[in-house]
Amino acid sequence: MGSDRKTPGTGTTSDLIRRAATHPFRASRDHLRAARRLARDSWQRRPPARRAVAILFALAGVAAGVTSTAWQSSLRARLPSPLDWDALRALLERDARPGDALVPAPAWAERVRLLAPPAAPVASYEGGTAEDLPGVRRVWLAALPALPRFSWGTELGLLARSSGSEPTLALGALEVTRFQLAAPQLPMAFLPDLLGQAEVKLGDQPCLPEQEGVLRCADGGEVARSVREVGGRPRPCLVVHPDAAAGAPLALTFRGVPLGRAFHGHAGVAGDPGATAPVRLSVHVDDEEAGEVELASPGWQAFDVDTARFAGHARDVTLVLTSAARPGPLCLDAVTVP
Repeated sequence: MGSDRKTPGTGTTSDLIRRAATHPFRASRDHLRAARRLARDSWQRRPPARRAVAILFALAGVAAGVTSTAWQSSLRARLPSPLDWDALRALLERDARPGDALVPAPAWAERVRLLAPPAAPVASYEGGTAEDLPGVRRVWLAALPALPRFSWGTELGLLARSSGSEPTLALGALEVTRFQLAAPQLPMAFLPDLLGQAEVKLGDQPCLPEQEGVLRCADGGEVARSVREVGGRPRPCLVVHPDAAAGAPLALTFRGVPLGRAFHGHAGVAGDPGATAPVRLSVHVDDEEAGEVELASPGWQAFDVDTARFAGHARDVTLVLTSAARPGPLCLDAVTVP
């Protein structure tokens, strides 16, 4: 007769497979039950609401402190080393040429300004294709991608207005890329560079040279060629301090300026603008007023004056600034556009 007893080994493989397949689910079920018991017991032994809030607040403070300390500790490793900066300086001194500009990203990396050679001054640029880069044919982008507030928008903006770029060169924590602008803005004249030959009057009193790039006025006003912060970014410009009585005009006359189709410029209060009075700027070509603009909005305000009827000639250009009150130090630049 047949027997129901299984011989040794019969069904061993199938039992093993079944147990192996059900073991993870059994273990997961046991863990879930234990977690539920732990959560129930913890809830029953929970502290009063006020104490719980205090504990959570203390834990949040500890977490914030630990995170801040860890971030500060890692920042040094993300900053360029002295060797990285020296490599950037050597690269610029070797390959930069007139018509180049150096752009840092992020814009607050002012260490780059100390390394810029005369052939490649630092330019303010944060990515917009409409931003002015007067006189610039090539842009050197010195990117520090590991630093706070870094954005790829600067590089994307340069790519959009370039005919080509060189491969990115890694110099430690620095990444350097050179862009060739497709349509560079090549002005006929940049007025801040002509201050040395300008005639300046505050009211009826002339402003006399005090040192190179600085004219001092008798009533306390001053005009200087400098780089100042306007709208959170450095701007090379004429810094005008019209510290005379309210309404006294400040006139800057530039002799023999080559003119084209337009007179294009910007102006803004240097530093923290605070409460500032509007400034009227009128542009005179020889003895004729070519146009005027009121500078009232905060930040770096652009203006344009049509000079097409004077195009192709070198004329005397006078900028006259007037205000009903003292507007504070005004940063002003202007170019003549072909």
